[in-house]
Amino acid sequence: MSMSMKRTTVFLPDALHENLRQEAFRTRVSMAEIIRLRLEAGTRPPGKPRRDPLARAEGAVRHGRLSQNIDEALYGD
Repeated sequence: MSMSMKRTTVFLPDALHENLRQEAFRTRVSMAEIIRLRLEAGTRPPGKPRRDPLARAEGAVRHGRLSQNIDEALYGD
């Protein structure tokens, strides 16, 4: 299923544009996609905040080593 999209122009300060460009390069996600994701996150109805998926892995590192159950902590069964 294809999503209909509209093109728009946004003017960003140089520093913000550079930060966005670097994040896009580092994460291999387009600048447009990063902007869309952040806009969508900001327009979510109030309610339960989205939990960081890596928060489930909290405690997976013990005594300086990864837990043997790291895959379960990150991805479930």
